[in-house]
Amino acid sequence: MRSIRTIIVDDEVLGRARIRKLLAINDRIQIVGEGANGTEAIRLIEDYKPDRVFLDIEMPDKNGFQAVDGISIDERPFIVFVTAHDRFALKAFDVQATDFVLKPYDDERFFKALDFAIKQIEMKDQSTLNGQLIRIMDDYRSKSNTNPFMLTVKVRGVDRKINLYDVISIEADGNYLKLQLEKERFLLRNTMQQMLEELDDSCFLRVHRSVIININSDSPRTYQ
Repeated sequence: MRSIRTIIVDDEVLGRARIRKLLAINDRIQIVGEGANGTEAIRLIEDYKPDRVFLDIEMPDKNGFQAVDGISIDERPFIVFVTAHDRFALKAFDVQATDFVLKPYDDERFFKALDFAIKQIEMKDQSTLNGQLIRIMDDYRSKSNTNPFMLTVKVRGVDRKINLYDVISIEADGNYLKLQLEKERFLLRNTMQQMLEELDDSCFLRVHRSVIININSDSPRTYQ
């Protein structure tokens, strides 16, 4: 499983040290930066693109909320606010914080927030992966509309779709190819070389300069 890139931002040195100590227990956590105010938080997030940030709220320069507002939604990591002021809780969730940990906190409360944040990150990763797979499949389907698996032949002036894997054999006949299926035969204006470039070479084999066979077909082959 991949590392969870993490940033700690707190104006208190001891506050950062405590979070760092607790995070060190989980070997998946990679601390990539630390800061003491909101301006540093924005810079660290932009530079390191972390998965998650432990962020204090009341800090000099910019506070935690201003730091979050300074990051675009698309680039915003999961935020865990760590603060001594419970009055900020509702606003924290208004900016879609993952969790809100009130100081002073015990180890159990911190680890609960950590585990929840990791689960959120894993869900996001899975969603991203699913999105990538969907895009790959959509691209595949798009290409399949004109791909080598399907051919269009004219039958009495009407287009007919043929799955190439249903073809038992292909035989050259002048400027045409004869496509033999189990119960049907079709003529296609094409060359053997062009057809070979479109065929799956793990399935089709050229056994003669004018004949290609489907080696996975169990049907008897006849050439005329």
